Amino acid sequence: MSQITLEDLYEKGIKMHHITNTAYPLTPGSFMRYKVTDAREIKKLLKEDIEKLTALSLYVHVPFCQSRCKFCEYAVVSGNDAEKKEEYVQALLKELDMYKDIIGDKKILGFDMGGGTPTQLETDQIKRITDRLHQNFNFDPATEMSIETTPVIAARDFDKIKALNDMGYKRISMGVQTINDRLLEAFGREGNRSIYEQAVENIRRAGFDKFNIDLMYGFLDQNMEDFKTTLDYTIDKLIPEYITLYRNRYKGTKIAKEAEGVTLDKVNGQYKEAHRILNAAGYEAPYGKNTFSKLAGDYGTSDYLTKRVIEGLPYVGMGLGAQSFGHQYLAYNEGASTKTLQNYFDKIERGEFPIQDIYPLPESEAIAKMVSVAFYFAFVDLEQFKARFGIDFEEYFKDEIAFLTERGLIEMKDGKMVVTEAGVEQVGGVIPMFYSPESREELMKIKKIF
Repeated sequence: MSQITLEDLYEKGIKMHHITNTAYPLTPGSFMRYKVTDAREIKKLLKEDIEKLTALSLYVHVPFCQSRCKFCEYAVVSGNDAEKKEEYVQALLKELDMYKDIIGDKKILGFDMGGGTPTQLETDQIKRITDRLHQNFNFDPATEMSIETTPVIAARDFDKIKALNDMGYKRISMGVQTINDRLLEAFGREGNRSIYEQAVENIRRAGFDKFNIDLMYGFLDQNMEDFKTTLDYTIDKLIPEYITLYRNRYKGTKIAKEAEGVTLDKVNGQYKEAHRILNAAGYEAPYGKNTFSKLAGDYGTSDYLTKRVIEGLPYVGMGLGAQSFGHQYLAYNEGASTKTLQNYFDKIERGEFPIQDIYPLPESEAIAKMVSVAFYFAFVDLEQFKARFGIDFEEYFKDEIAFLTERGLIEMKDGKMVVTEAGVEQVGGVIPMFYSPESREELMKIKKIF
């Protein structure tokens, strides 16, 4: 391998800031050299890896939406596939059963049902999935289940939202993204203030007191006033416990080409103003963290995400396109690339794990994956890192820490590597410092953002 200086790596990361984010690896082809394809070998790999665990989290993906938003990068189906909800539920239940024997009685410390839009399913379908999860797996009594919905469904179907709370979902997340009518139309989203406010009323009446709203920034045609208006409205009128800010990542979306017109100064400016406004309104988060919370001592994220980010707790994803990150493997279910159901159905029907790609990872890649995700919270917990890998973080990344500390981009305090305000604003250059040697090489060879 060629010798890449940290300065070169940092500068390249800044230039490619739209892709050097918490998502790792860099491209769908990054780990192909590790790929396992034989169904029997895949099952053996899963069994051996999960046997090493004492606890993990679960994620279930529901790929149905009213329509695919133009900024969406996730496994969402459309066309004829959108009518196959019951067939999908039947297949998903079989996948849950496949994992039952492998996971056994290991503690489940986090669970999210996401999408897509889980509440596109009928109430009975969601209940059958939830019941099967509890029948098959050993949920810790303290584990808080989280689920996602949309403003339109929450506004129009109170009975479904109430049923979710009755099933044991105590945290609910709703994507508003923006209240700007022009942007909503451009992105293909349905929404208005009347819908948002009725949705909130129903969510509260259903009994939810842990309610998150997602907002997005970093769009080409979204100016600062657009963004501030959405923030102010969410704070003053919708009043959730948590607000999560998502920077549009562009990769894999219908508007990917617009990324070239979105400057780093713009996204940094929008985040900085949002941080100021939210903190002033009582929503707390360290600079650089995406989720802001009004509840003291509460990170605001689901148990699944909190433990995934801070502890590197392994998780198994089930459903179309779902990602899993085990003790030392990374996997994506069928549909991650095609966004279609048939391959997922076919493998389930054959009694195979419906995995599109699975990679047993060398330690350097597992480390890079965990640390990249940790930037979602803008810190790395050194004790949790050592518990996960048995490695001293400060020794392992001695040169990288020195490089970043000298430039005021990180600081080591209270058992954490904390990203400074300057580091957050240049985070595209900071994150690659923790890439594997192979991913550093790959980043240096990338010529275009997408």
